[in-house]
Amino acid sequence: MDLSKFLEVNGLSFGAAARKVNLDRTTVSRAARMEYPNWEQKQIEIMRELIEKHGYTEEGQDCIRVNTGVMVMTPSVSGFNSLAGELADPDGTLSSSIGMAIGPAERGKTYTSKWFCQSSDNAAYILYVDGFTLTQVLRDICDAVAHTRPYSMSKCITTLEEHCRYQRRLIIIDEADKCPVKILETLRGVNERCNLPVLLVGEENLKAKIDQVPRLRSRIRKPVVLFGEATEVDVATYYTQAAGISIGKEIAVMLARHSRGGFRTIVNEAGELARMANASGIKTITETMVKQLS
Repeated sequence: MDLSKFLEVNGLSFGAAARKVNLDRTTVSRAARMEYPNWEQKQIEIMRELIEKHGYTEEGQDCIRVNTGVMVMTPSVSGFNSLAGELADPDGTLSSSIGMAIGPAERGKTYTSKWFCQSSDNAAYILYVDGFTLTQVLRDICDAVAHTRPYSMSKCITTLEEHCRYQRRLIIIDEADKCPVKILETLRGVNERCNLPVLLVGEENLKAKIDQVPRLRSRIRKPVVLFGEATEVDVATYYTQAAGISIGKEIAVMLARHSRGGFRTIVNEAGELARMANASGIKTITETMVKQLS
């Protein structure tokens, strides 16, 4: 069976399949249409991952499948979307156009950031890697804004100035808490000089770094988004929307406790529980299955 038929029998669009296998939609589409280099091998890789990690079959059997692209609109997610939407709005004000979203690890900050960027043509996601130089960060931003990677800081800034005259582009920088204060200060300068809105995402110590620099602190748009623990209501909603099943209050409480409120863990465990249920031939999640989670 080729990829196009596989997706059809399983009710998957190119975009939905791409999100599950962590590829862009164009790659999946070109592979399915036999336009991708080594498309036969790419089709096999995509179908294998959909089968082994997400429980899909060539027959499109009736089983629990988890759509990992679903976003539950918790208060934290709604607040993030509102802030990011304001910053990305081409007609919005550029006054205090640096946003901040903070919270402990696994609260869904990265998931929400990537989801917003997939949903908006005016936003781009950048992951700060600990140890990156200022020029490396600026090159990543230029790549997102102008699809070019200048080799010097001055050329990067000139490139951003030129492109931001014509189009608003929100840059979401994940793990910004790892950025040295010097890089955060330079991002403030680039934000003002190039009219480039920035949304900094990270753990709680990001706020402490920002507070060290009054000129930077004063540019932060309010409110700062705080990512809290996922509740049993959030868990139950996720299973309904992502897997089409009702898990009940007791199971939702167990899963919320087991995940310690971490949204990433909730998503990963949903896939694991779906595989357990499919292997048992049932379409529900039981207490016994939850207790078997690692």
